Amino acid sequence: MKRRIIYYFLGKVLIGYSILFLFPILVAFIYKESIIPFLLPQIICLILGFLLTKIKVTEDSFDAKDGFLVTTLSWIIICIIGALPMVINGDLDYISAFFEIVSGFTTTGSTVFTDVEILNKSILFWRSFTHFIGGIGILAFVMAIVPLSNRDKSMHILKAEMPGPSVSKLVPSIRKTLFYLFGIYIFLTTILIILLLIGKTPLFDSILLAFGTAGTGGFAILNSSVAEYSVFSKCVIAIFMFLFGVNFNIYFLILMKDLKSAFKSEELRVYFFIFVSSVLFVFFNILNSFANLKDAFLSSFFHVSSIITSTGFAIDDINIYPTDCRILLLFLMFTSACAGSTCGGIKMSRLIICFKSIRRDIRKMIFPNSVETITFDGKKVSENTIKNTNTFLFLYLILMLIIMVIVSFDGYSLEATINAVVSTFANVGLCFDVSNFSEFSFISKLALSLGMLLGRLEIFPILALFTDYDRK
Repeated sequence: MKRRIIYYFLGKVLIGYSILFLFPILVAFIYKESIIPFLLPQIICLILGFLLTKIKVTEDSFDAKDGFLVTTLSWIIICIIGALPMVINGDLDYISAFFEIVSGFTTTGSTVFTDVEILNKSILFWRSFTHFIGGIGILAFVMAIVPLSNRDKSMHILKAEMPGPSVSKLVPSIRKTLFYLFGIYIFLTTILIILLLIGKTPLFDSILLAFGTAGTGGFAILNSSVAEYSVFSKCVIAIFMFLFGVNFNIYFLILMKDLKSAFKSEELRVYFFIFVSSVLFVFFNILNSFANLKDAFLSSFFHVSSIITSTGFAIDDINIYPTDCRILLLFLMFTSACAGSTCGGIKMSRLIICFKSIRRDIRKMIFPNSVETITFDGKKVSENTIKNTNTFLFLYLILMLIIMVIVSFDGYSLEATINAVVSTFANVGLCFDVSNFSEFSFISKLALSLGMLLGRLEIFPILALFTDYDRK
């Protein structure tokens, strides 16, 4: 492990992170609230960042192992500091605040608050802003402000943070890649805010709802989530949740006017098919629970979009859905949307590769001498990628079961325990049988927080903390 360069990078991350506190401080000024809850964490970041960047760096090499470590430590430190505003403001105890901020940065949306409408505007802003930052990636956000390296060493960090089985640069330069990613991200978010304003949603609400939708997070500023807004606003949010579930590489190809390659995406076709099929399945199964077809369709369209993209907004009580619909939605929590999007979950691309791998193995058993390669988007998938995908799926289920065992000691029902763990691990937030997590024990909150981090960072970067870094 190259400690000096890792500490140096952590220092630059903290300096970049300190700049982000300016936004809630500005909101606090506007609404005449105390800036202390955000000013103190900002000062802590600046001091720690300054001290760490003064460490003399002697190592020049920086590989994937170091990228995993920088990513994991950065996320943990950022969450530890990010919880402080809610503690200083007297809203929550530290463990609950840590759970809340991890839920924010991992774009999960699970909350310990029983009444969010009593919170200060600046705290509400900070919660939703963490969705916006975490959706594209905390370190990607920071790298856009403070370059971590003059060379492309930062690619190892980007690969460790971005969701999906693999990450590649859109253009040769990592800086230009981030420029395009953020350009697309901010453009879609801005369009969403404008449309919400057209739907007569207040400006403050529009911005925060856009943050939650763009980051596919789900923190709401009303206790009823999105239920009280206009039908137009609900439809707009549902559509944009779906759009933010698309791989951002697709938008880049569209931007480059390469429509043929964009719409040839195998993952996009599977994502669209599963989405439409799920909406229709839920719609026809909940017709009897609603007064008219319009309300039934809006409910099915909105909640399928919310859950498949791991956003977690709601407009109705999904606990009234029949069992078959609840099972389907639980499945969608696992699958999630596309790699390279802002969503949590396993990702469509992994499921496609996994099913193709299973089909090949079955054919191999029937025809032992057959040779078959697995392709994805017309390109050969390496055996190493297939192995990593299968390992990921195995670890995903095992770690989820371990967290279920820990949470089970709280004494909740089997259904509530399973739903709570799946919704947090898959970074969904919207949960059957559990409205909020305030009554869970501090051990369960820590376990669920770890699950959210494992789900967002996709397991390997965090598990890399427990490997022997000095071994070649």
